[in-house]
Amino acid sequence: PWVMANMVMSVDGAYAVHGRSGGLGSPGDRAVFHRLRGSADAILVAAGTARAERYRRPQLDDAAVRRRRADGLADHPRLVIVSATLHLPDDLPLLQGPGEPPLVLHPGTSDTRGVPDGVQLRAAGAAELDLPGALAGVRRDGVDLLLCEGGPSLLGQLHREGLLDELFVTFSPKLVGGSSVGLLGAGTAVTREMSLHRLLEEDGSLFATYRRAAG
Repeated sequence: PWVMANMVMSVDGAYAVHGRSGGLGSPGDRAVFHRLRGSADAILVAAGTARAERYRRPQLDDAAVRRRRADGLADHPRLVIVSATLHLPDDLPLLQGPGEPPLVLHPGTSDTRGVPDGVQLRAAGAAELDLPGALAGVRRDGVDLLLCEGGPSLLGQLHREGLLDELFVTFSPKLVGGSSVGLLGAGTAVTREMSLHRLLEEDGSLFATYRRAAG
């Protein structure tokens, strides 16, 4: 699928305040968040982010549902979770509620015992997750547009594997410091050229869109 990511960070590169990204947001950032969700077939998120941010099954407003129906899409995007350990506490909001059960992508050697009801498991790879293979399987499910919402480790893996096509990043006019810095996590450095596609400003926040450079 076409893989786009949506992230927010402070001007000094922090992606979270006290473990969550909400402290960096703005009305404009939330508008981008909801509009991108409204265009995606599925939303990709790491299990750690789903736990920290208390993810729910995506539910869009009536206007977004009408736009999706006009475009021939399902009413709501499906949640797709990447998990190495299958640590999914049974109090996670995403385990129940309206919408399709989340799809959980995991390594083939993961211990699936104890995984709570409310998700669909799919193995890809052996001791480590085969992320390209997993996304190819998601594409076979009919997902053309996949939106990644983090966290940084997953975004960094997508980058290193050459799977990231488009990045939406909001630069919040705040200084934060701390250790939650770096949108791509702490993995091996890999340089890939990106092209600036769009740049907007509202109330001091910058909204940038970068796409994979041609060639």
